Amino acid sequence: CLYCNNATEDNTIVKYFDTDEDVNLAKFAKIVKSNPNCVHSHFIVNIGDKYRAVETDNVENTYVFSAALKYRIVDSLAKGTTSIEALIEEERNIDSKRPNPERQSGFKLCDSNGNIIADGETFALQILRREESDESEMDEDVKAGLSDKELLFYRKDFVGINSFMNDGNDHFLCGQVDYGTDFECETIDDIVYLKHGDKYFYNDLDSETNDIFISEKVPTKEQRIQIHYSDDGDIMLSAWGGRLYAICDWVKGSYGAIGFFATESQLRWGSPMKLRIFKY
Repeated sequence: CLYCNNATEDNTIVKYFDTDEDVNLAKFAKIVKSNPNCVHSHFIVNIGDKYRAVETDNVENTYVFSAALKYRIVDSLAKGTTSIEALIEEERNIDSKRPNPERQSGFKLCDSNGNIIADGETFALQILRREESDESEMDEDVKAGLSDKELLFYRKDFVGINSFMNDGNDHFLCGQVDYGTDFECETIDDIVYLKHGDKYFYNDLDSETNDIFISEKVPTKEQRIQIHYSDDGDIMLSAWGGRLYAICDWVKGSYGAIGFFATESQLRWGSPMKLRIFKY
């Protein structure tokens, strides 16, 4: 059963079943309702690597989910902030959060105001994850120690290049704070490629890390990075024809891992990395 004070770790009643046929949900519902320490609205049945949320008043109303979602779902059910119907609806909506794999004919790279970015024009890619700082509230000593360019980037998050590897491999994108790396685009055969200097963004299909790499070679079709527009005009990235948006996982406050490694939980409750073209 779900325990109000620590739903995900301290389940106060545990009963083991040998097979699915041995599971008596109605009986378990009565046990849950009779225990004052249990949340009376729902309980969880675990069989193998699958979990089943059951409504106590209607044991036919169930929802099956994986261990990857356990803590979020169990916690929400215990707190009464979700329902089985809401969980089912969330699952139905997952596909709507995926990229449209169809390519837009005559695609042009534009900033959030709709201005076309010309090939070779320099810009930074700002990662939108927090409110921009108010320069008027900055410490005067901090302002005095920053150049005009550093002030533009201060307390903002940007796409950078991980250049710490010395193993001969291509470098890859990462998230960084207070500093914007120069990027540009190039159009080849009506395909818009994002670049850093003379190196193109690409997706390495053989990589186990699912990072976004850069290389001097023009990517093959399978390696291309596809650009999508959000409703507010910012951009999101996917593999070419891919069904996952790139995300930025901030491993530390000042470093973000960028790539196509969305988990089941991320797909359901997370957000894709949104990038704003930042001209300066």
